Amino acid sequence: MKKLSIVLLGASLLSAHASAEWNFRGTPNQWLSTPLELVSGNQYQTCQSFGDNNPRFKIDRYGDWNEAYPNADYTVAANKSYDIRFFSDSKTITATEVANCGDIEIEPPEDSWYFRGTANGWQATPMDSSDNITFCTTQTFANDEPRFKIDHYGDWTENYPQADVLVDANSSYDICFNADTKVVTTEKQQCVDDCPITPETLGAVYSPSATTFSLWSPENSNVSVEVDGVSYAMQAVPDFAGYTQVYQATVPGDLHLKPYTFYVNGVQVRDPYGKMAQAGTGDYEAVNIVMDMSRTEPLDGWAARPSLIEREDAIIYELHVRDFTIDASSGVSADKRGKFLGLVEPGTTYQGITTGIDHLKELGVTHVQLLPVYDFATCDGLPDSDPCYNWGYDPRNYNIPEDRYSNVPNDYEQRVREFKTMINEFHKAGIRVIMDVVYNHTYNNEMFENISMQYYTASDLSGTGNSINADVPMVSRMIQDSLEYWVDEYSIDGFRFDLIGIFSYQEVQKWASHLNSKFADRNLLIYGEPWNGYASDPLEGQRVRYGTTHNMVDQHVGVFNGAYREALKGSNDDTRSAYMFNNVAAADSGWAIYDGFRGSPYDANDGRNSTWFRNYAADPEQSINYISAHDNFALWDKVYLSASSNVVQNSSHQVMSFTPPSDLSYAKRVVNFGMGLVLTSQGIPFIHAGDEFLRTKTNHQQISSPNAWNYGDHGGAHNSYNAPDSFNAIRWSNKIANVATFDYFKQLIALRRQHAGLRMNSNQEIAQYLSVSRPEQYAGQVITGHITDPSDSHNLFIVYNSGNNQSITLPAGSWTKVADANGAANASVTGSTVVEGTAVTMFTQQK
Repeated sequence: MKKLSIVLLGASLLSAHASAEWNFRGTPNQWLSTPLELVSGNQYQTCQSFGDNNPRFKIDRYGDWNEAYPNADYTVAANKSYDIRFFSDSKTITATEVANCGDIEIEPPEDSWYFRGTANGWQATPMDSSDNITFCTTQTFANDEPRFKIDHYGDWTENYPQADVLVDANSSYDICFNADTKVVTTEKQQCVDDCPITPETLGAVYSPSATTFSLWSPENSNVSVEVDGVSYAMQAVPDFAGYTQVYQATVPGDLHLKPYTFYVNGVQVRDPYGKMAQAGTGDYEAVNIVMDMSRTEPLDGWAARPSLIEREDAIIYELHVRDFTIDASSGVSADKRGKFLGLVEPGTTYQGITTGIDHLKELGVTHVQLLPVYDFATCDGLPDSDPCYNWGYDPRNYNIPEDRYSNVPNDYEQRVREFKTMINEFHKAGIRVIMDVVYNHTYNNEMFENISMQYYTASDLSGTGNSINADVPMVSRMIQDSLEYWVDEYSIDGFRFDLIGIFSYQEVQKWASHLNSKFADRNLLIYGEPWNGYASDPLEGQRVRYGTTHNMVDQHVGVFNGAYREALKGSNDDTRSAYMFNNVAAADSGWAIYDGFRGSPYDANDGRNSTWFRNYAADPEQSINYISAHDNFALWDKVYLSASSNVVQNSSHQVMSFTPPSDLSYAKRVVNFGMGLVLTSQGIPFIHAGDEFLRTKTNHQQISSPNAWNYGDHGGAHNSYNAPDSFNAIRWSNKIANVATFDYFKQLIALRRQHAGLRMNSNQEIAQYLSVSRPEQYAGQVITGHITDPSDSHNLFIVYNSGNNQSITLPAGSWTKVADANGAANASVTGSTVVEGTAVTMFTQQK
């Protein structure tokens, strides 16, 4: 590194140090006062030769007997010489016999000088010396009127120079002091490699020689940071990198893994940008950890990211980390069940069938969407033997991997590395990773309230009592920075936003535009729920809704197509049904299915356009098509209950009683039909974990017992967010029992990936190459689609039939039936043919 040398001359003494003088008084000097020599610190020395006149002595402070040690005279042997040491801090004495005092060299005193300045919060930092004359230290200064002094004893009684030494902001200096001449020398480091980082984000920005701590504090100036037990005042800094109203302090040294806590008005506050937190710290505890993230990379390096040519090529699979492997049937090693590393353990099986990540590879999905994996509040720090369970929609630290999913939550480097390894192994398996993020609210107000209530909206938009207000620029920036951090540091491939509908679409545009610009090669998936927590919102017109989604088309932001979902299955939490149950009246006589088949395309000239009109996607990638997710009944539970009779539910959707269906064959056919519709519609398909083998979220899978559907006063199968593993754990025996359902999902996924016509990339292509028909003679039960996409090697003809078997006429030429109610098929067809009811039938024609 290069250095610029500046010498400060003419230092002056402020005050003399009134140090105590310690004196030897005893029989060798007739009890007069002989000053002791200061050796170092609090140690003093003399050598004395004693006669035979009752030899003894004391150590007297100031030589006036007002303070002397010990209380009784210290006695020694007659006619002997002694090296005598006195320790002024403990007031203890040692007397070591020597042959001759002339042979004893009185050790010169070791001096101490201390650095004190803005770089260390004006604390006393000892300076190093090799010759007891020149004392040196290296310090890093922030943008807080940087200055310093050199203090002799660390108590301000003697310090140099008279005026503070002023230095440049955001700079590091080698500082030396000559104890003889009292001259201060500063050498500014012009850094090349290992220099402190000028922060470009808030939080704790690490470098090997210093860490800069920054916090947004719009109303309060009493801001400090405690680092490893030492408190440092934080000073207001000018706006930088788009940040305003920021307080900052730079603390020297390599602080990797050191604990730190911000304080505002003396109250602990959490670091909204924290990269790690002390495991188990809960409400109103805010202990973060400084991290050198370069030490946390996967041990074998980052693998190549799986290719994604177009976003419509995605097939999303939603799973919960714990659910997927916690049951012994997962085949995952016992210590990894329910953990990050358990998700990606290869080679796991149950009675000969694949489980875990190998199951996902076999199924053929392109993305996994992980329910919250950041540090959430519920079940905080508890062992897996504890019955506590939660989905994780209660954020505590947005940028930190959840400790409960780590095998080593207190090994902070390894905890991060586990998460990165999980992402890396998914990538090696050809699967991208989407994070479920919950920026719309916090666990409770304690997360941010003592920093500023500007973090929160005035009204409760999320239904949790603490909705985040992204219309505040610095709050919006925090969300953007968090998203960028996960993509950049952890190689995340996209985000699913919980209740994205509480945000103004203009803010979401900013976040997505920033991410897609900075990571232009990633084809990130960004989508969310376009509704809020059932709240009245005075800014409804600018929030993310179906009616505003088209504004975000250039930023590649999509939303869940709840309108298509309800048109397919009916209600989410009771037995009301729709098209896939052949209830075409509930599905707008088939027109809602007609539109969903085409990707719910937005037409600016459609007079029906409104906040919740179902045709909203200005590009097919904006429509996330699904029939079940973690919320509400799982697909099989919904179908099973709808196929039951005499169903009684309370106002919380809990099941009180029902008569189970006597034959499940129709119900299983409905499941295939519903997923077949999703997998052959334009847009991006979404599957909830376990739907592919009829997973039930009833207690211990006792699906025929009404009692097994309920947990607590409100939860259970329809809302299992806090129900135990007995409700939520995936049992891999279901894959064996329902292999026909699994094969259907797998085969329809393969057909989708094989045919570009099922995943066209623009509304213009869909309008040109997909002809959808709803023939009147079938009363809305039959909908057909003829696809002639030139990028596909085949023409496609797809028939949706919710009713009985029907005879339909194919377009001209020879066709091959490639899918029916049971999955993949292979039959040559020409002219008229019968298509099964409650089924998707697909034909291909070689071009």
